[in-house]
Amino acid sequence: MRFEQETVTLAMQRTPVFLYSARYRREATSAIAGTGREVISCGSTENPGRSYRTSRAFIAVVDARGALATGLEATRSLSGHVGERRGGLLVLLSRKDAAALPDVYEAGATHYLVSPFGADQLGTALKFVERSIRRMRASGTEAAVAEAQANLSLSPSWRWERGKCDIEISADLAQMIGISRSETRLDVDAALGMLASRERVHVRNSMESLLAAGISGEVSHRILVEGEAHRIIHHVRTLTNEGGTVTGLAATVEDIDATAAQQRLSIHYDSLTGLSSLTHVRARLNEALTHADSYDPAAIAILLGVSRLDQVNAAYGRVVADALLQAVARRLTRIMEESALPNAITARLGGAEFAIVAFGPVMLNQAVFLSQSIAKLFSRPFVIEGRVIHVACRIGIAAADRGVQRADELLHRASSALAGARDADPNSFQVYLTGREDDPARLASLEQVVRDAARDGELDIRYQPQVDALEGRISGVEALVRLDHPIYGLLPAETLLATAERAEFGVELGRNIMRQACREAAAWPEELGDIRLSVNVTAADMRGTDFVPNLIEILNETGFPAERLTLEITEGGLVENLERTAHMLSGLRARHIRIAIDDFGTGYSSLAYLKSLPLDYLKIDKTIAADIEGEVRDKIIVRGVVDMARSLGMTVIAEGVETQAQLDLLVREGCNWYQGYLCSEALSSENLQSFVKVWNHAGELEHA
Repeated sequence: MRFEQETVTLAMQRTPVFLYSARYRREATSAIAGTGREVISCGSTENPGRSYRTSRAFIAVVDARGALATGLEATRSLSGHVGERRGGLLVLLSRKDAAALPDVYEAGATHYLVSPFGADQLGTALKFVERSIRRMRASGTEAAVAEAQANLSLSPSWRWERGKCDIEISADLAQMIGISRSETRLDVDAALGMLASRERVHVRNSMESLLAAGISGEVSHRILVEGEAHRIIHHVRTLTNEGGTVTGLAATVEDIDATAAQQRLSIHYDSLTGLSSLTHVRARLNEALTHADSYDPAAIAILLGVSRLDQVNAAYGRVVADALLQAVARRLTRIMEESALPNAITARLGGAEFAIVAFGPVMLNQAVFLSQSIAKLFSRPFVIEGRVIHVACRIGIAAADRGVQRADELLHRASSALAGARDADPNSFQVYLTGREDDPARLASLEQVVRDAARDGELDIRYQPQVDALEGRISGVEALVRLDHPIYGLLPAETLLATAERAEFGVELGRNIMRQACREAAAWPEELGDIRLSVNVTAADMRGTDFVPNLIEILNETGFPAERLTLEITEGGLVENLERTAHMLSGLRARHIRIAIDDFGTGYSSLAYLKSLPLDYLKIDKTIAADIEGEVRDKIIVRGVVDMARSLGMTVIAEGVETQAQLDLLVREGCNWYQGYLCSEALSSENLQSFVKVWNHAGELEHA
């Protein structure tokens, strides 16, 4: 993992920062260059999305100062391309535009910085963006994507520059089309001459259209290689100079039929996509189910139905429809290569139906998370033969419990779940669950499971201690929610909240978490009566006009004292509407409820807005605490945050403290409280009570 992070860091250091600026291009270019980074810039007369796509940049910066509308338009143009590259998108704002942050985030920004700022502040913001990219890519999935991108240059490829009569080709492409690998250039007419006349006209017209429009696209054709027909796809991008003028074309090349051709004679593989066939799936499943005692479940089947294939076939013809199915197969293959399910097969069962079958050891929650990732793949359109095609999917999931003995039984259950998903929203999934022997089988969605658990008070609230660093006493706890479900497994807070937001009951979930945490804390013994309870509140919670009345109602209902409650709010929730937020927080503080800004340092915002909000605590994000033993800059950042917080009368809490060395440095820089594994993981309410007694008693003896 460390090597993968260092690889990504090195890649970002070698790539430029892309800048779009409508008004202050020279100033912004100079500021970024002053941080030691190369800059590729474009102005208001250029297409930012197209320019970024042809660059090597991971990070894009949009300077929206003095031109907010233009900046938002540029951000929207860039966001999709930045997302595909797993990069970061930083927007620079004027102070008067800080209230437009919701629009900035909605446009696709990942970070922002509010002026006035200098090169140092901009450098710090860019460093935070790079750190965010490193964290995102540190997972196996992102590392695999990064590796694939790094190896892209090894794929068969060609390059043509305007005015030249020949094409520069790679050795792999030369081998693909049946000529010597030592050939590095190929005459344009000779290349076109390798195609049939109809294919030749199609390719020439398609390439000329892409060149004239200055856009990327795909061009496919048939070609005879050693007497056998192959379908080739060219993933074409435009080449531009510093002024943005299109100077040529370049492409990576795929032989779509190569894999399928090798497997065409086998009934175990689909001849169109090269994936496993239904025959192969049945054979593997029947084999696994005969040894079902080894794992429970022995296998999990995920069936995927692609919508609108009939319409695509009717509108564009069979060739385009087949190409779409092949594109779906490629996306599924890539995501499975990146998944944590090595013992799985990907198949096309026929028509527009695909399957992924994972064999034990495997858990249902892994299949659920994989299905969520697959659904995201269909949020991006497919580009087939230059046509942008939007399709959706529905997914059915079924696990082979002890009652499943044959492959067709498991596939039938998954088909039932898929049929249920067809009545739901696009890109949704259903899970086939079996109840007790006297209960009929039923379908259940993750959304319903979370909703039922919240409504019935079955959420698992854990409490992580917060320690006063000077006194050594546990002075507060943060409530952290999770759900240990017998079918789905352990669901963390991020999954619960994301699921609830998607199903539009996020606010309801937040209220249930608050109610359950306050009820449990109110029952703690008298010796824990001075322990503060911190509960996270989302921006969605605060948007409602009934947020404060509902909170007061919960406190009255549970009997938990308002003066012991702290609301932890992220930066995004604080600054969506500064005037309204300030009024709301003032009202809460009048009731003795305290306010903490959570995960400070992940929003990369200006510190100026903090002066206008009534805040009691500032929590330094755990990633900053984790890095404080490293570079001097991290210590400077912490010191600056602490000094600023103290000047505003706030208590500073460091999150994610795991070592004594980290704590010593944080205390030296002025942090007041800390939480993290150095003290304890999050504990159940029962275990917390005994832990606090032992910890605080030991602290009293130490300070006696």
